Amino acid sequence: MTERRTTQKILKNTTMRKIFCLIIGTLTQLGCDQLTTSGNNNDHQNYGQKADTVTNVKVNQLQSSIHGNNLFKLSQAEKILGEPAYLKDSASSINADVSIYSCSFMADSTDQKSGKKGAIYFLFEQYNQVVSAKKKYSFIKTANENHEGIKVLHDIGDEAYFHSDNQNFYFIMVRKGAKVFNMKVNKITSKTSLDEFSSIAKNIADAL
Repeated sequence: MTERRTTQKILKNTTMRKIFCLIIGTLTQLGCDQLTTSGNNNDHQNYGQKADTVTNVKVNQLQSSIHGNNLFKLSQAEKILGEPAYLKDSASSINADVSIYSCSFMADSTDQKSGKKGAIYFLFEQYNQVVSAKKKYSFIKTANENHEGIKVLHDIGDEAYFHSDNQNFYFIMVRKGAKVFNMKVNKITSKTSLDEFSSIAKNIADAL
């Protein structure tokens, strides 16, 4: 009887050990699975953070670059128009490829001799890549090159051209590296200065 009870006790203990080991093994496996899943989640989070970082770098590069509103100001517009003027409007935008700033100035009054009210428009674009700036410059120049009054300029920026009909407008477009700007006087008056227009465009290009 004693031998039988001893045998039963041994079997019971063996069974309990097996159950215990099975439980421990299951918990260990669950723990490993949770660690693996947690690791994958962290990887996804890190991937998202890296992607955001790349985007932020591009945006920050453009935001920290030369601001268009510092390139062309009211005082410069007044020198070109040859009379007092005011800021008519301005706008800026930024995306993954290009930062854009535009503004326009208008003379305070109508010129008595010409009967026109002078205005000047300025557009500045900074691209992430030089090739994009070249493409934009080439597109605009090609679209206008068949018109009379086009003159390619070799002493300003990397490439530039001037366009005028000598009666109504002066236009200049300049590319320097990944930056492009154009400036246009609309409605030439008796006070408009072509010399100031050319000089200020050159100064802007040198500042890029």
